Amino acid sequence: MRRVLAVWAAVLIAPQPATADDGVSPDVARYELGRRLKAFEAEWEKVADPAARKRAGAELEKVHPQFLSLQFAEAARTLDRATHALGSDKPLTADEEWAASLIAVPGARLIDAGDKELAVTVRHLYPPKGDPPSRFDITLGVAPAPAVGVKWGRAPVTVRVPLPPADDRTPDQVLALTVSIGGRTRRSAVGVSRVPQLAERVKALKAKTAGPAELQVPITATARDWAAVFAELADGAAPETDLPAGGLLVELESVLARRPCRRPDPDGYYRLSAPLGGRKTAPVRLYVPPRLDPDALVPVVVGLHGAGGSENLFFEGYGAGLAVKECEKRGWVFVAPRGGLDFLGAPPVPDILRGLPAVPFDPKRVFLVGHSMGAAQAVRLAQQHPGRFAAVAALGGGGRVTDPKAFADLPVFVAAGERDFGLGMARALNKSLTAGGAKNLAYKEYPGVEHLLIVREALPDVFALFDRAAKRP
Repeated sequence: MRRVLAVWAAVLIAPQPATADDGVSPDVARYELGRRLKAFEAEWEKVADPAARKRAGAELEKVHPQFLSLQFAEAARTLDRATHALGSDKPLTADEEWAASLIAVPGARLIDAGDKELAVTVRHLYPPKGDPPSRFDITLGVAPAPAVGVKWGRAPVTVRVPLPPADDRTPDQVLALTVSIGGRTRRSAVGVSRVPQLAERVKALKAKTAGPAELQVPITATARDWAAVFAELADGAAPETDLPAGGLLVELESVLARRPCRRPDPDGYYRLSAPLGGRKTAPVRLYVPPRLDPDALVPVVVGLHGAGGSENLFFEGYGAGLAVKECEKRGWVFVAPRGGLDFLGAPPVPDILRGLPAVPFDPKRVFLVGHSMGAAQAVRLAQQHPGRFAAVAALGGGGRVTDPKAFADLPVFVAAGERDFGLGMARALNKSLTAGGAKNLAYKEYPGVEHLLIVREALPDVFALFDRAAKRP
């Protein structure tokens, strides 16, 4: 833990550049890094070949140090190479890396439906190594409007892309970038959202939740927080991940007005803010099994993400949302709160659970799973609220044990990868818990696994522990 705090202190105190590699803004680079991480994890799930996974894992080890030093673009390059390694034992060619480095940056991710065109800049996310291809084609398009060719010269190049009609029934669309070189095509997609009378609607949403009044219910807390996000997206900010912003705006308006609407997320999935008293809120992502019996109390799993991540990691990363899928299979609830960069504290999980909508979860079967910084937060929460949690899993990290009695009977699973930079912290936690007399402690190291993959690899064992704990009287 001291090592992690020292690294982050150096990163946060040091002067930070206004832009990332090659002039790309940090928020765009972080978005692109997240998009590549999702692509890598989706590909990892398809590939079972141990040799391919070993090649990819060797590349993946470099990503976390690059991320910690804010080299988002270089981390994205490494992820491109790791994803390629899953399908080939040969490195990316110069042409393949050139194509992989290209990104499309829309002038805004949330725009008015009346706009007929969208300014899009095509540029390199990271400087490709080697000469550009001798011949290539680049197109941009938002279907069903026709795609336009990009006349490539000196990067970056800005193009006016025609837009198809949009309304409240089709507010979320996809901007597609296609790069063709020598008969091989690489496609990538960026989410863009469009709603009629955008400025007026965002202003009205802000007005409904402005002022000093306490945010007492999730819908007002959520509307207040998302109104700020909508304004940022309309102003050109890049989100951490693609958001169905248009659909979310329509949904919030409809719920506030008590009108039915079509939700942008699948049934059972929600993006909410839990009210914590006064004007304080906690953004979360929530999964609730559809058609859940209100009289049947079910277990709830709380996922605590690592440093630099967010509530989206457990739904879109960590094995392409594997923890949520495990809850789907069991009919359990899953909650992922935003943890920020809180190495010395933790999200107020009991308050968050109380602030969520009326979800029939069993207060005696609340489980914690944390990764890296989230592992330390899980250890801290177990001591802050002894007897509140039914089982705890700490993955790829550790935590300080100040109250051994809190772990005397609590089922605890501590794990790290053999090539995990958090291995030392996990070992230290295991040693502390053992010395403190923890009776239901399990510890495991996963061969060949590094820091980003430990959650995906350990989750089957984590849920096996939760299954056993769920059956305890």
